[in-house]
Amino acid sequence: MELIYRGAEAEIYKSHFMGMPVIIKRRIPKGYRIPELDKELRERRTRKEARLIAKARRGGVPVPAVLDVWKDSLMLEYVEGTPLHRRPELNLFEELGRVILRLHKAGISHNDLSLSNVLVTGKGICLIDFGLAEASRSVEDFAVDLYVLKRSIKSLVEGWESAWKAFLDGYTADELADKVVKRLAEVESRGRYK
Repeated sequence: MELIYRGAEAEIYKSHFMGMPVIIKRRIPKGYRIPELDKELRERRTRKEARLIAKARRGGVPVPAVLDVWKDSLMLEYVEGTPLHRRPELNLFEELGRVILRLHKAGISHNDLSLSNVLVTGKGICLIDFGLAEASRSVEDFAVDLYVLKRSIKSLVEGWESAWKAFLDGYTADELADKVVKRLAEVESRGRYK
C-alpha cells in the first residue's frame, strides 16, 4: 500500500484488490480520546460514511463504489481524476450543479464541498470524501453546503463569478433548489459567515 494523503482524520492509501486499483481510507486513532471511545467513534463514522456513499450512488450521484468496510477502514473504487479547480471549465461547474442537486434530493449534506473533493474524470464529475457528510433533509444544511462551495470557488477559480453562475444554472429547475438558493442568501448575510 502506498500512502497518498494524510489528513487530520484519515490516511488514504492506494492499493490493489483482485487486480484492480483501490483506495483504502483508514481513520487514524486520536491519542487524546479514551481508547475505547476512540475506537467506537472511528468505527461508527466509517460505517456511516459507507452508508452515505452507497445512498448517494443509489440517488444517481457519481461517487466511488464502496467495495468493503471493516472496523475503521473503507475500501473504495479508485477513481482517476483531477480536482475541479485545476480544470475550471464552465460546463463542468454546470454539471456539478446538477450533481449536487441530486445529492441534496437524495437527502445528503456533504459538509465539505470544496473543489478538492470534486474530481473531473473521463466520465465527468465524481464527488469524494464523505467523511463529514450527514443524512439530512434540511434546506439550511444544503444552503451551508453551497456556501462552502461558493467560498472554495471564490478562492480557487479566476473569474469565479462565471463559474458560480454556471453552477447555479445546473442547480435549478426544482422546488428544492429554489428554497436552498433563497436560504443561501440568508446564510451569507449572517455575521459568522462574513
